[in-house]
Amino acid sequence: MFTTRRGLLVGAAVLTAAGCTRETAHIITSDADLTAALHTARALAAAAEALGFGDFAEDHLTHAATLERLLRPNAVADKTGDLPADTAALAEAESAGSQEAADACLTTDSDYAVLFGEIAACRAAHAAVLA
Repeated sequence: MFTTRRGLLVGAAVLTAAGCTRETAHIITSDADLTAALHTARALAAAAEALGFGDFAEDHLTHAATLERLLRPNAVADKTGDLPADTAALAEAESAGSQEAADACLTTDSDYAVLFGEIAACRAAHAAVLA
């Protein structure tokens, strides 16, 4: 059986496109910044839902789902703690959460600086609307 140069190039392109490379998948074993952002997102979602801010809760739940997906196969236990009792307390919690995510954005060693920046911006917008 004879193989042409064109056949070899097409075959190599197909294998490359199919993902048949020697690189192994990278699984995140743990990341303190992602875990902290997940805990805050869950707490803010619960607080926003309890105070009737369903749109804010949806934003936080979307962030939580993204963070959970990034942390797989690790399961992060839920620890929401005390929830803000009123709108002013929720605004303060959103502001603190925004600062936490902004700090993570600036100091992270991982590839998730953009994600932390987006989370910080979203939380800052929520705090501004509530203030």
